[in-house]
Amino acid sequence: MASGRNIPELPRRTALLGLAGLGALTLGGCRLAVNEARGADGGGPRQGGTLILAVNSEPTPARVQSQGPTSTTWRDLVFETLTAYDSSGTPQPALATSWELADGGRTVTLRLRDDVRFHTGRPMTAQDVMFSLRRTTQPAAQSQVSSISKLIKDMSAPDAHTVVLRLSRQASNLFDLFQFCSVVDEESARGLDDGSAVIGTGPFRWESWTPGSQLTLVRNTGYRVPGRPYLDRIEQPLITDPTALVTAIRGGRAHIAYGVGPMDARGLSTDDRFTVNQGISVAYSAGMNVTKPPFDKVEVRQAVGYAVDRKRALNQIFAGYGESSSLWWTRKEPGWDAAQAAAYTYDPARAKAMIAGAGAAGARVTMDVIGIQAARSLAEVVRYDLEAAGLRVAVRVLDTVDFTRRMANSSLEGELFLNGYGLSDMSAATFVSSVPAFALKNASRFESPEYATVMNQVLTASPGQRQPAVRRLGTYLQEQAFEQCFLVTQAVNVQSNRVRDLGQTAVGSFVLTDTYLV
Repeated sequence: MASGRNIPELPRRTALLGLAGLGALTLGGCRLAVNEARGADGGGPRQGGTLILAVNSEPTPARVQSQGPTSTTWRDLVFETLTAYDSSGTPQPALATSWELADGGRTVTLRLRDDVRFHTGRPMTAQDVMFSLRRTTQPAAQSQVSSISKLIKDMSAPDAHTVVLRLSRQASNLFDLFQFCSVVDEESARGLDDGSAVIGTGPFRWESWTPGSQLTLVRNTGYRVPGRPYLDRIEQPLITDPTALVTAIRGGRAHIAYGVGPMDARGLSTDDRFTVNQGISVAYSAGMNVTKPPFDKVEVRQAVGYAVDRKRALNQIFAGYGESSSLWWTRKEPGWDAAQAAAYTYDPARAKAMIAGAGAAGARVTMDVIGIQAARSLAEVVRYDLEAAGLRVAVRVLDTVDFTRRMANSSLEGELFLNGYGLSDMSAATFVSSVPAFALKNASRFESPEYATVMNQVLTASPGQRQPAVRRLGTYLQEQAFEQCFLVTQAVNVQSNRVRDLGQTAVGSFVLTDTYLV
């Protein structure tokens, strides 16, 4: 692409899942997208225009260095990262033009572009990169890659466009850090906390934000790529009601709708006016407290994997968008294994026999569920199937903040807990080191020296060791079964076919540098 980022155009008619928000909000005074289109169909890119990107999640500026719905729709429009994965999972230059690893991967030298300026006009330097790397370790950033940046024991800048990192050990997931380390302006970084100053180097500037209503971005006229971006303006109205979100895109009051529900996406996918595209991957998984009966017995934990009809859940809840899987990471991980992804197939008779054989038939369990609609719907399928296998299940829904807090400090009270994890596109090393359910001190209270060894092998693997290390981890997790993965799905966005050359990163963030309207 002309922006220097190797990000492929999205495939057409790719229909995958979306997580719908709650509540209601209309588009209010938002102008009609059809009236903002420039030119006619064909004839190449058009300069100018306002793109309406309706979203179902409020932006959180402080989380610019994290992965999730609160950052996906604007992060890579306003900010840029050191490197960016292409569709094959290979890191490509972005703000870093090249890199060199030495000393067994413990010394990393990054060469930076010398033509990058923040939206204030100040040149970006190595000092900003070092500040941004340090910021990922701070609690306010809520960055899922903080465990990687904490390996940096020393940083130095031999000159204004070179950064040297010295790590305490080799990190197999180092480029996950570079993918999510949005480079922020040190001089205005405090403004990220409340959105009063959101200064990046990207093709669009953060112009205004009214919480609960709309975010507005405008063209960065000083962007280093001549003639880019094409768009003058991007408006992101917040529409948390799923019906209103669909109405906005179907009625022409939005060019793109982010967060459309899977059933709605299925309906829109048959309309020639729209294209449905995939976004970030989400793994839905159930954890079990191994210190409480009946899940103190490994055969009962394994039985959960055979008891749940993943394909029925995929079709009924996610309209068939995604895939059933016993693995938490996707094919983008070099260690992904097809046999492991299919390790637990639906076998209710086997599940029932395993539970009965363990003396657990009729056992009462409570399943704590994160309070998002997709998880709540999946919980009902899981409850039904586990009861058919011999357990008696009560479902308790917790609000998202409470559930997340309890999982992080291992204080969930239920014997079983169900959640969705949005890091499946990243490396297995980042997934298990960033998700509390898989930490050495985890919500399942599973502890084992062998687990520590297997995880450490994944975290420290060289490129040649990565695949076998990840597969050993997958085997171990499936044998011990303190977590059972059911589905890996993707967030969804629906675009009007008036939008051309829409881009997304390999982890689902929007890239609109080359996007134009017809």
